[in-house]
Amino acid sequence: MAFLKRANGNTVGQLIELKDRSVIGRSPEFCHVVLDPNGVSRRHAEIYKKGDEYYLADLNSRNQTKVNNSKIVPGVDHHLAPGDRINICDVEFLFYLKLPGASSDREPSDVMIVAESDDFDEPRLHTLDASRSIAMASVVRPEVKLKAILEITRDLSSELKIDAVAPKILDSLMQLFPQAERLFLVLVDPETKRLVRKAFRYRGARRSSFGASLPADEVPMSISRSIVNHVLGQKKAVLSQDAGEDKNLPTSASIADLKIRSVMCVPLLAPDREALGILQLDTSDRKQFGQEDLDVLAAVASFAAISIQNAQMHESLLERERINRDLKLAEQVQKRFLPQATPAIPGFEFFAHYDPAYEVGGDYYDFVPLPGGKLAIALGDVSGKGVSAALMMAKFSGDTRFRILTEETPALAANALNGVLFAAGIEERFITLSLGVLDPQARTFTIASAGHLPVLVRRANGTVDEIGEEIAGFPLGIVAESDYQQTSVTLEPGDVVAVFSDGVTDARNLREELYDSRDRRRLPRRLADTPGGAEVVGRAILQDLREYSSGHIQVDDITLICFGPVAR
Repeated sequence: MAFLKRANGNTVGQLIELKDRSVIGRSPEFCHVVLDPNGVSRRHAEIYKKGDEYYLADLNSRNQTKVNNSKIVPGVDHHLAPGDRINICDVEFLFYLKLPGASSDREPSDVMIVAESDDFDEPRLHTLDASRSIAMASVVRPEVKLKAILEITRDLSSELKIDAVAPKILDSLMQLFPQAERLFLVLVDPETKRLVRKAFRYRGARRSSFGASLPADEVPMSISRSIVNHVLGQKKAVLSQDAGEDKNLPTSASIADLKIRSVMCVPLLAPDREALGILQLDTSDRKQFGQEDLDVLAAVASFAAISIQNAQMHESLLERERINRDLKLAEQVQKRFLPQATPAIPGFEFFAHYDPAYEVGGDYYDFVPLPGGKLAIALGDVSGKGVSAALMMAKFSGDTRFRILTEETPALAANALNGVLFAAGIEERFITLSLGVLDPQARTFTIASAGHLPVLVRRANGTVDEIGEEIAGFPLGIVAESDYQQTSVTLEPGDVVAVFSDGVTDARNLREELYDSRDRRRLPRRLADTPGGAEVVGRAILQDLREYSSGHIQVDDITLICFGPVAR
């Protein structure tokens, strides 16, 4: 039985058992492996078994499927091999024929170049025997070792950027261990769980056959995967006096190729025992390190691990602050796309309210003056929330205003906007829109609806009419050739029209009950029970909404427009 292992994200390490045919995508109805990130198609890809082999097929997804950074062409299925890395948008999986760690899935080489693009997959754990070390005289006097440890501790305590302090640690270790030829400080990336070399030092003890120093491109910067993964997996330091002859070490081509003999490798353990990375020192000579050296290196690693964790938390806080600043600026910019004041039309009163669920949102409303004293009133709702919806709303606001000014009726403007959105080809995105034209002279309101909620009209006598449900078409961007309809309503003095997004109706109480639903029409009742003009009605609805949803987080953007002729 084959498996997928999640290699990133919040569920990193999750194992998924594959069926003979497993579909991957966003739709829970059609997919065995359901993914949430934007850009994943409803049915994105599938893995199927043919005989004893497994194949990956792209199902004509918009954002494609990759294996080992190569795109899969729809119709040309890819034969999967153990260890293949599958990417679907931002989601990454590893493919295994057996449970990860089984012998048939081991990679053929123990050599790993530790750099930004390297992988850190399943540890190949081998038992290394540190007790076999031979006692040896310390090369460096104890007082020198203590001084070096104090210097390292001072550097760690005064620096919050690991990229700056990591080289200093190795420079101090080079003085502390003059017999070391290569020194590594390697960290596990918190997000990808891959190994990243933060610092490397090479003493240049190895010479060419002519006695010259090795050129830079021949410096041995690789590190043995078996040793590193053992230390990270077992969270214990290892010491070997002669790695090439040590029977407790696995037979490894990398150890021979790198001419590793004496080696020390210690884990960088946070206070909660999380392995943050390793410090490794090795040489091409035997019996260069003893137990005392290992103890000193372990002490340095303890200080370094605390500093590294503090630096990571500091960088996370700085990143969060940067994001918050960007979101606050985006919020200010988005509000500039919305009307800065309600219209001033003699004999009419207007009220408008906008409250995004996050810093920025996907709701949109606008008042557009038209020839003849008329006024267009638009309220749209982009599917989704947050930054992506806000960006789409920003573009849509300009398109809407242009179409309102150039088309003769609300229905024709909706048709044109649907064509623009559909041509943009933005998958998994659509917009509901209520688009109307108010004629203050005739006191009529003509409305077209693209999948939006009906408009409510509270009459002066307290009755409530629901307008627009019978002419509502598909949301914009769903059907290419939609032909939207429109209807008109006459307004009398004292009438109030309420146009709103589903953030109003879908607000929830602590019992997860909707504010307004088919069987519980709370909004029409609130309208009917609230006398007064547009502003009084609008504020009454918002107050009722706040009381109903008190204690519950806001689940969607809330937009509300109320207007109508002033009562005589």
